[in-house]
Amino acid sequence: MTFQPGQVVGEYKIVRVLGRGGLGAVYEAMHLISQRAEAMKVMLPEQTGTEEMKERFRREIQLLASLNHPNIARLHNAFYFEDQLMMVMELVEGEDLRSRSRSARMTMPMLMDLATQVLAALDYAHARGVVHRDIKPANIMVSFAGLVKVLDFGIAITQGSVNLTMAGSLIGSPMHMSPEQIRGEKATQQSDIYSFGVTLYELIAGQSPVDGATTYELMMAHLNRTPTPLAELRPEIPARLSDVISRALEKDPAKRFSTAAEFLGALRSASAADPGKTAATTATAHWQPVSTDDLKKPTTASLAQPTEQLVRHLALFIGPIAKVVVSRLAKQYTDLDRLYAEASKQIENDADRKKFMRTRPPA
Repeated sequence: MTFQPGQVVGEYKIVRVLGRGGLGAVYEAMHLISQRAEAMKVMLPEQTGTEEMKERFRREIQLLASLNHPNIARLHNAFYFEDQLMMVMELVEGEDLRSRSRSARMTMPMLMDLATQVLAALDYAHARGVVHRDIKPANIMVSFAGLVKVLDFGIAITQGSVNLTMAGSLIGSPMHMSPEQIRGEKATQQSDIYSFGVTLYELIAGQSPVDGATTYELMMAHLNRTPTPLAELRPEIPARLSDVISRALEKDPAKRFSTAAEFLGALRSASAADPGKTAATTATAHWQPVSTDDLKKPTTASLAQPTEQLVRHLALFIGPIAKVVVSRLAKQYTDLDRLYAEASKQIENDADRKKFMRTRPPA
């Protein structure tokens, strides 16, 4: 089922097409009553007649409904329209990491900011028995404020889920797929760690840790070839950082980090090993360009204490990720009232959002 801009679908009006993939299309849609912009995901016509794909889509909806984390795109609604199941999600204004990495540069602090947010999302999902199975730059969205959102849990699995993949078939992206997935084994949280290791390697080196002219060659490379250490490609980065990413890319899952939190801890330790060196290190992307107008903006030094209060207050509602959220927003807004208003948008529950604003500490 495909839609055109202006078409009304249930309680939503289609605004534009955001993207299309092998299984579905995503539209920007406006809720007719609330006037809130949403992202509506719909299965493509050629997939709707496949019972396996219908079941996979239903599972994705139910899985997302069980997850509530600032770095995972939230499910807002699901409904049937002309016997077709629709998924309505949080609309993230920004670019996916694949597009962003092709057009700009990234400093090491920005890389750590990205890793912190993605690994926080993965640690949260893994703790609830959810394995994403398709972590890659195209499924990592970066908002204009620098907030990262992990997208597309369409092939994710849970501990108790029944396998929907037919014997002899593969589900996922060959460029970022773990060796065990290629072998047809069940994906685990170490599989997501491998895929994110591939992503970080790409961002730092400007190339993939594996290559191949065909899908088969790519899969064989994941299985058999040891990637060139980052320290050889980028001598200016700390050797410890190179070692950390090499460990994430181990062929044997047991040799990788046991959790996303452990991976993040190792990254932080490695990046802090030589602050002067890592501060000067750049990769192939950044969150946003710095213009001469940006340089004329007032500094946020005078906001230091109020923003610390904001971090502590926001953390009561969304947890430790509050520090990352406020850090990014403070670079966009110098007005404290605007900072609080923007920060409140990260709180999912309406009642909690109102409580957050009502109980705001005095500046």
